[in-house]
Amino acid sequence: MRVDSAKLRDYYSSLSDEELLAIDRDELTEAARTCYDEEVAARDLGAVEEPHDGEVELGDAAEQPGWLEGAACACTFSERSQREPAPDVTRARDALEAAGIPCQVLMEQVAEQPAERLEYRVMVPGRLALRATGVLDKEIFNAEAEARWRTHFELLSDAELRGLNPDTICAGALDLIARVRRAYSEELARRRG
Repeated sequence: MRVDSAKLRDYYSSLSDEELLAIDRDELTEAARTCYDEEVAARDLGAVEEPHDGEVELGDAAEQPGWLEGAACACTFSERSQREPAPDVTRARDALEAAGIPCQVLMEQVAEQPAERLEYRVMVPGRLALRATGVLDKEIFNAEAEARWRTHFELLSDAELRGLNPDTICAGALDLIARVRRAYSEELARRRG
């Protein structure tokens, strides 16, 4: 029997938060679970726990979630000669799932000279892409950037360190924050008006 994802989405969206959370996710089919996870994430009702053993689960063509066709790539990791990307991919997947954002890891072999490499793409439903980016920045990438800055600061002389102004160093990031907030506020105002 073919499951109608549109009808499932409509059904889940018609439920109250309590009714939605009362559903036993483990009893759902894969297609129903995907629709359920999307609704829980859209309402920001918390994480949907998915048991896993720490290994990276790659997308299987036979079990692709319904949202994958319109998915967005939240982040990408490449296999390097010194280390496998699996821990990074697992951290990204775990951070997204903890935020209630469904994700799927796709692997692609990329031909490059002198050798091929594997690329792991962490995909999320397109409508959750901005939220996923924010989660990954906060939970993973900002900490990595902080570590790079700490290393850089340690290499500076006392005079060089004192000569820096954090507002100048962060001007680009602060400007981006202001622009995103302005764009969001303007779009809200446009929709009200």
